[in-house]
Amino acid sequence: MALFGKKEKEEKLPAAQPPPIQKDVPKAPKKAAADDRAGVAIKDTTKDTTYLGKNLKITGNISGEGNLIILGTFEGEFDLRGQLKVAQGAVVKGNVKATGVSINGNVDGTIVASERILLDTTASMKGRLVTPKISIQDGAVFDGELQMSRTPEQAPKAVTPEAKQLPKAPAVSEIK
Repeated sequence: MALFGKKEKEEKLPAAQPPPIQKDVPKAPKKAAADDRAGVAIKDTTKDTTYLGKNLKITGNISGEGNLIILGTFEGEFDLRGQLKVAQGAVVKGNVKATGVSINGNVDGTIVASERILLDTTASMKGRLVTPKISIQDGAVFDGELQMSRTPEQAPKAVTPEAKQLPKAPAVSEIK
């Protein structure tokens, strides 16, 4: 018997059921308002980003697809289909080929980017840059050669000492 003299049959009441469990569904990243106005597509770069730690010193070659952020020291060559970022305090000695390159640290070598190169305010670059688009911020140091090309993949190779030699012509002299 319930309050105030009303009777309810407990058998006819529906049993309380827990709410349905939602499966983990990845949420789409939110776009910044400024990017929406500019019509710029935002890429989810956290998915395929690899970090080379601050205390690492690596010698070798790296190739692959994805984004790479260097925090330590690296000596060798990069061949990436993705973005490469050299963080402030990081050191890279060698050649780089990537879709886009952003430098805040020190780089000594040749950089070939198919889309763009950014030298940020703390960047120090010595070498050669080949790219269709470049941005050099105030405070960045660049000592080298810049080639702006629509097709950076076809950049000329470095001249070797053998190629610098003039072709040998037969010496012809007459003694009279």
